[in-house]
Amino acid sequence: MFTLDRQGRGTLVDQIYEGVQGLIHVGHWPVGARLPSVRRLASDLDVSIFTVSSAYSRLVSDGVLFSRVGAGFFVALPKPEILNAEHPGAVQRPDCAANVVLNAVDLGRYAVPAGSGFLPEDWLEDAIPPAVVGRLMRQEVSISTPVSVMGLPLLREQIASRLANIRINAQPTQIVTTCGATHAFSLVSGMLLGPGDTVVVEEPGYMMHKAQLVKTGASIVSVPRMADGPDLDMLEAVAKQYRPKALVIQPVLHNPTGLTLSPACAYRLLMLAERYGFYVIEDDVFGSLCTERNLRLSSLDGLSRVFYISSFTKVLSPALRVGFVACPPAFCEPIIEAKILSVQHSSSLQETIVAHVLRSGRYQAHLSALRGRILRAHSAARLALSEVGVAFDGPPNDGLFLWGRLGAQVDIDGLIDAAFRDGIFLLRGTLFSVRGDFERHMRFNIGYSSDPRLCALLDRFRVGVASESMATDARARKRQA
Repeated sequence: MFTLDRQGRGTLVDQIYEGVQGLIHVGHWPVGARLPSVRRLASDLDVSIFTVSSAYSRLVSDGVLFSRVGAGFFVALPKPEILNAEHPGAVQRPDCAANVVLNAVDLGRYAVPAGSGFLPEDWLEDAIPPAVVGRLMRQEVSISTPVSVMGLPLLREQIASRLANIRINAQPTQIVTTCGATHAFSLVSGMLLGPGDTVVVEEPGYMMHKAQLVKTGASIVSVPRMADGPDLDMLEAVAKQYRPKALVIQPVLHNPTGLTLSPACAYRLLMLAERYGFYVIEDDVFGSLCTERNLRLSSLDGLSRVFYISSFTKVLSPALRVGFVACPPAFCEPIIEAKILSVQHSSSLQETIVAHVLRSGRYQAHLSALRGRILRAHSAARLALSEVGVAFDGPPNDGLFLWGRLGAQVDIDGLIDAAFRDGIFLLRGTLFSVRGDFERHMRFNIGYSSDPRLCALLDRFRVGVASESMATDARARKRQA
């Protein structure tokens, strides 16, 4: 039998748990053997019955023991080996939308996550203090009660109030909460589109949109994203030819370019939507990071043809999957039905946390600090990348991303491979293209792109490849001479 250390070597429950496991491991109690009763072991070790019962319960939960009512506790068959949950397994290179997400949510394996779509962790650490979560769990959240399928009423009211601030008139009854913006997009696109339909996307555009649209069976046609919005002449030509069911657009701080839709472009785009009868899915997940007030299509359209999607995940915490869609009234019921069939309902805990942050005023202060931080990081990242040969197609803009172009001499495949080996997360531009264009572009997260390790890698490939090319030319000239 084992002895207990009462001077502080772990709790008594932990020591009994480990002691029983140790005796089973050395064969003192073989498989099927009956252990001492709770009362007997408590007496032998001079501890309470509750202490032994807690240790035995943990051993049953972990599959070390099993119990029989009225008979006691017995040694269970050994379980097959289970890898630790943190075991990395085979790391997939970020070469498609799904693998990008796999890498993006496992940023611990990257020293420099320059291709990530998330803000740096320390930028968000004050957004939701742990004390708030604890207080809400004690006072406001009923863990045993599911939230309304439309979403927490308090949160939908807060969302409606905030949408009014950007001139979007949406009643709480037009708002359905979701498990993030990706979920919202899946609900809307799945409801609107199917085989035989055509959907128009921007080029370049967010990679997850393309991946999700493929699942609908609809045909995907792209139009170029210009400095002030999509190429409207091309959009009209596409609308005439294909009669699309929907257009997907990120109007403010477009991913990956960081560009923002102009008012003139917004007005004409909605005229085309009316003329050719297509809906607009407006994805505005980054709009709250913009330092200037910008026009949304939903505010002009009045949620007649436009579905407005956004999320709190980017600006509060990646651990909070809380998004929403504000939709034309006739589509609320189909979206609710689709939500029920996908997740049944949202998390009351997560939605209450977000509602509390919005109501407390902390959210606006957090956004203000975040915008200032982004502006400073944006300038620093653009300068650092420019110095190692990354070119940018337009003047400085705003937001989380820089859309950079590498020189013709850079070996893109070699750079991606070297970055992966060195723990630097990079995304090639082709991931953001329906047609596989933008081979020499990359999306850079401004929160990580001033890092000397990234800049050194980019500089090495710029200089290394150029030097190798010059040396090859010199050797050729020498042979000719």
